[in-house]
Amino acid sequence: MTKWGYATNQWKAGFTGFARMEQQERALKVTAACGFDAIELSGGTGRWDPMGRPENIVQNFGSIEHFKLQLRDWGIQRVASLFFDPLQMSFEELHHGLDCTDRGQHALLLQQAGVFARLLADVGGEVLVVRALPPHGRHGGLNAERQAAAADCWNAVGAMTAALGIKTVLHLDAVAPLRDADELATWLALLDPATVGLCMDTAELTIAGHDVTAWYRRFHARVQHIHLKDALAVDTQNEYRAPNAERALLQAGGERRIERWFGELGAGLVDWPALMGALRETGYAGWLIVESDKGPAPAAASMMQNAWTVRHVLQPLLG
Repeated sequence: MTKWGYATNQWKAGFTGFARMEQQERALKVTAACGFDAIELSGGTGRWDPMGRPENIVQNFGSIEHFKLQLRDWGIQRVASLFFDPLQMSFEELHHGLDCTDRGQHALLLQQAGVFARLLADVGGEVLVVRALPPHGRHGGLNAERQAAAADCWNAVGAMTAALGIKTVLHLDAVAPLRDADELATWLALLDPATVGLCMDTAELTIAGHDVTAWYRRFHARVQHIHLKDALAVDTQNEYRAPNAERALLQAGGERRIERWFGELGAGLVDWPALMGALRETGYAGWLIVESDKGPAPAAASMMQNAWTVRHVLQPLLG
């Protein structure tokens, strides 16, 4: 049986958009009112990320247990998962971003992943979602040595989280270097299927030029977590290879000045009947986490539109 949740990343616009208790309360009550009683947290750093670190949760809520009780008071019954991007800087671990393809950074990356995995275990979560690879522009693609280093890193993280009862899944984004499905299959052979799975992001893969249903059917045995959002355009000019593609392509729109890459469910290019049919046929039983990533303001409007589509379109398609 599939499980539905909503990501909190949409509420974190800037450093102060989700920092005060009244903002968190309003955001999570809206989430519950839209029919979602589970959330995916985003790992973060600093005081302005109150739900992104265990020490921040304790400081803002008194304790992890009180945090869980407060969530329930707001209508959120559980934390399903947490997204961790090692490329983001961290005040607590004292780095400017960690690269899983660099073996010299593995020990610190494993240490930081452990912080989030233990937080998930303490709040009753299930899945640590990690950004799988640095963007293509950083290294101009990945040679065999860097691919092997990344695989070793995530195998170590996967073994660590499994000991805590937490799944590790790898999230591939639109600017990742392993865009070709055959390349990805070769890399997956280096990863332990018992402890490391995949997170399929429907919009990111569509922007990268994939048919998400075909991609899911090929890799479904490894897919243990899914991010649901629509894509409004495809990177047809391979701009993901640019050194600053995350900013120049996904934020500034690239050479075609795409205003929005990500859209609400049903508003873009994803073939939802085909994908829901594939999930039903393969018996997918993991989390379906809806996102309003980089959505328009106010964030609640995007969430309400997605909630309608989930209830009236996607859930009936899943049967």
